[in-house]
Amino acid sequence: MEIGINDQQRYYNDYWSDHSYRLNGHEIIRLAKILQGIACVVETIGKTELKICDLGCGRGWLSNELSKFGPVVGVDLSETGIAAAKERWPSVDFRVADITQWRPDETFDLVVSSEVVEHVPDQSGFSNTIRYLLREGGYLILTTPNGKVKKAWDKGGHGAQLVEQWLSPKELRSLFSDVTPIMYCTFMYDFAYHGIFRITSAPKLLRLISMLGIMPFYNAARNIMNMGLYQIIVGRYKLPC
Repeated sequence: MEIGINDQQRYYNDYWSDHSYRLNGHEIIRLAKILQGIACVVETIGKTELKICDLGCGRGWLSNELSKFGPVVGVDLSETGIAAAKERWPSVDFRVADITQWRPDETFDLVVSSEVVEHVPDQSGFSNTIRYLLREGGYLILTTPNGKVKKAWDKGGHGAQLVEQWLSPKELRSLFSDVTPIMYCTFMYDFAYHGIFRITSAPKLLRLISMLGIMPFYNAARNIMNMGLYQIIVGRYKLPC
């Protein structure tokens, strides 16, 4: 069944109506990775103030964090989420829009989108919006769940949103093929205890690896195998020839 924009808006108006503003553990971990990505962008371009768009900003907490690095426009389909964000963080420019169709009269140095693309039916339209929003040579920071491990996540009985279209690392690179990565990794490896994760995330094994002081090397190996629950891409849109 096709899920229309009105269905999505109704769903997210209800979804954000009673959502806590306190960050959960997963959000804190993702925020740390996003901040690492911003450091990469700032170091690459040598510019400490950025004009930023938080695309699919939900309840607005990430927009507020991003405002430490320059003016931010937070955009989301949910009127409820945006109204609450405006009340809580009035210094941030929050707007209601369909993020696959939004075409403002401004461009940005950086677009950040965290845990959004997997909930968008029209992922190509979402990618086109990002391309439109960025100035020539602008940067993208995007986090999304790793489709390669979705089966293990689903076995944990976690709740699902209206649309769940997780991208594998290969699919993510294909969707953003016009982005030159300056950082990519998967992260958060010990999220399940099913299948191969019964071995790789076994508590006794993790304790031993920690005691030996080789956890960074173990995580590096798991990253090479794309075993993290989340993935992040930080990159620059390719300049026209």
